Amino acid sequence: MTSFYLQIVTPDGKKFALVIRGGLYLSDNKFKYLHRLATPSDERVSEVLWGDDNKTIYYTRTNRGWTNIFKTAADGSERESVVYLSRNNVKNLVKNHKGDKFAFVDGSRSLMIYDMKTASASKLTDAEFWSFQSYSMSFSADDSYLAFDAMHMFERDVFLYSFKDGSVSNFTRSASIESGAVFSPDGKDMYLLANPISTS
Repeated sequence: MTSFYLQIVTPDGKKFALVIRGGLYLSDNKFKYLHRLATPSDERVSEVLWGDDNKTIYYTRTNRGWTNIFKTAADGSERESVVYLSRNNVKNLVKNHKGDKFAFVDGSRSLMIYDMKTASASKLTDAEFWSFQSYSMSFSADDSYLAFDAMHMFERDVFLYSFKDGSVSNFTRSASIESGAVFSPDGKDMYLLANPISTS
């Protein structure tokens, strides 16, 4: 089991979606079976998350050189289909608490949101994302805010996007390193990683 790259449990806690060496797999929560789902053999799956129906799996995989978003049905009732295509690499899928949307980074400049109910993607804001790195994101408990890492003055800062008014603010605004922000369950506090005495 040490070869698992990523494993995500369904909202109902009954199944796992797993990425193993670029393949997409399905298992029950006791690992009594392991079934590989159909994806192109010459492409690589990297990230995965579940829809709130406990059946639809959203995932990123390579597509002729670019990492894009696809989906498939865990029960085999639907084949793989395109969710979002870009001539950039797409990464860092993070689902909100309600379970109907997920945020992601498109390329080196765009923070995006995908609505699973309407099957539509839209840009939240522009920010600086270095393409060879991953970036943390976290929805507040009521899904009113999204905290995300982005580059500022060659270092990471934590930014806040407000779904209430569409505003973006640099929450940390420093010349040192802050990242990995998460909200407390009551939404009153935010925790983050920081190195206040040095740069990278």
